[in-house]
Amino acid sequence: EFDSPFVKDFCLDGDKAEYRKPPISSIIRCEALRDYSGPAVQSAGTISLAALAICTCVASASYVLRTESIRSEPPWKRNHLWLGTLTLSFILIAVYMALVLEEGSMTALSWYFYLLFFVTPFGCLYFCEAVKKIDQRHEKRAVMMRRLQFETRLGMWSPKESTHMGDGMSNNRRENASPMV
Repeated sequence: EFDSPFVKDFCLDGDKAEYRKPPISSIIRCEALRDYSGPAVQSAGTISLAALAICTCVASASYVLRTESIRSEPPWKRNHLWLGTLTLSFILIAVYMALVLEEGSMTALSWYFYLLFFVTPFGCLYFCEAVKKIDQRHEKRAVMMRRLQFETRLGMWSPKESTHMGDGMSNNRRENASPMV
């Protein structure tokens, strides 16, 4: 549809192309397409950029609250600034696609493209949540390590209470009975 005459003239045998669908390998390996820069290439770049931007926007939901799962506290409930920015981003992506894409470029795509276009952002979100679970384990371990180090240092420098109350020491000496003093 888009550049069918170009592909027919330079990449396929003209007689064979009319009767059956050509193999995709003959188009991919076509030498004439090496320096080609037509509407198909520009539309493909625009759609790829939009897909990447949408994946990034959806994945940002996972990182609003660093270690909290979006199931436990969804970011759209409390963070209205993020929700507004996300909405604005989706609007800008739609406007960009409407302005840049050639007419008919979205209708020329197969059904599986649309399936991947809408499923991939949620796959990215699932992946981000899986990474976040690993981060939670590392963070929990680091917090426990910091707490252990702090309590060890605090315990090392804090005065010890004497367990021997009746050992004949005076009150002044009993207060300073710490082995550190």
